[in-house]
Amino acid sequence: MLILLIFSACFIAGAQVKPSGEIAQRFFVPAIQMGYINHNSDNISSGIMIQTSAEYRTKKHLLFRENYDYFRGRLNINTNINQTYSAKIPLSELIGGVGYRVAIKRHHLFMVAQTGIRFYENPIVETNNGNLHIDQKDATVGTMRYTLGYEYEIFNSVFLNAELLAGHLYKNKDFWQNSKPYYGITFGVSSKLFW
Repeated sequence: MLILLIFSACFIAGAQVKPSGEIAQRFFVPAIQMGYINHNSDNISSGIMIQTSAEYRTKKHLLFRENYDYFRGRLNINTNINQTYSAKIPLSELIGGVGYRVAIKRHHLFMVAQTGIRFYENPIVETNNGNLHIDQKDATVGTMRYTLGYEYEIFNSVFLNAELLAGHLYKNKDFWQNSKPYYGITFGVSSKLFW
């Protein structure tokens, strides 16, 4: 539903452009976008972030962005028999939102607000007579992210970029009981989707 709303808004905003070929040239994607994320959790360590997104940029400086991001972290849980369970944990987010960009020659600044869902595995660790039993359960939680970014145009419609991000989860659950925001930084290259 969220994806349908975002792409509908893209085409409504793109209606101000006359030729359809020009609309297609307003879609941008990152070729490579990697960085660091601090989950700000008592149980999950900081880790690597791999960011993928598609973006539609209007003539009026608005942008519509859809992200699918993958994070890494290490989970550390103490059991009730003083054992520590430690494992790598996969997390990902599917988010979408709207932003605003300003261009000054080759320098571009932008900000984006996005909302969506975080997907993760929640291990249920139980002990029975000294035996450790681990059951993996898929879980989700709503998320909101705010991004500030800078792009430098190295070639026509090819950009080096850096982004600072911060966000929060809509609900305190599982590994995020402390209501602390998560934050991170990414670097990458972006370009037009259609040439």
